[in-house]
Amino acid sequence: MKKILILLVAMVMAVGAEARTIRDFFVSEPGKLLMLLPKTNRLDMLDYYDNGQKVLCSNNLGYGTQFIAVEDNFLHVRMSESKTMQMLLTVNKKDTVIAVIESYKTPLMDSRISFYDTRWIPLNTNKYLQVPEISNFFLKSVSKDERAALLQDLKFPIIEYTFEGEGHKTLVVKHHLKEFLGAKEYAPYEKAMVPELTYELKGTSWKLIKK
Repeated sequence: MKKILILLVAMVMAVGAEARTIRDFFVSEPGKLLMLLPKTNRLDMLDYYDNGQKVLCSNNLGYGTQFIAVEDNFLHVRMSESKTMQMLLTVNKKDTVIAVIESYKTPLMDSRISFYDTRWIPLNTNKYLQVPEISNFFLKSVSKDERAALLQDLKFPIIEYTFEGEGHKTLVVKHHLKEFLGAKEYAPYEKAMVPELTYELKGTSWKLIKK
């Protein structure tokens, strides 16, 4: 009888673990990413969203926070007029990882990506994504000297990340050099660079799609 009870408890726990969605982790986030948004406000936002209302929920600075999209594995929220956040739940046979993109309007969108386990402990980013730098956008045909000369003038490269596609299994990374520099100043770069890089989700890691 005792063995049966233990088995039943284990089964219930397993079902509970499998049923967890990105909504659960949005609520359980300890306040490092969502420090301005109390848990009660997060729950209220989800309740309103489930009832077809994308309300502006006040955070601790008085800004209006609003959902853009909520799915089982994906959540996109506008934290304020200048910041958005995307959360994606990724799973393989051994691991569950929460990928988070924080984007800031500067006024162009500039992003950073980070990864966490289900207890919201930060993970080594390079284990899941070889984070691209602006130099990674250059075509292979561009010589080292030409690349070095072009990079020398890029003091503040602005790079944006977004989860896209079916199931949000595509990560698009694009630079905003044309908007930042202006068409005339960007002309030498346009022939030497690709506008964006695309990554595909493999389990919990992101692999560059080579073109």
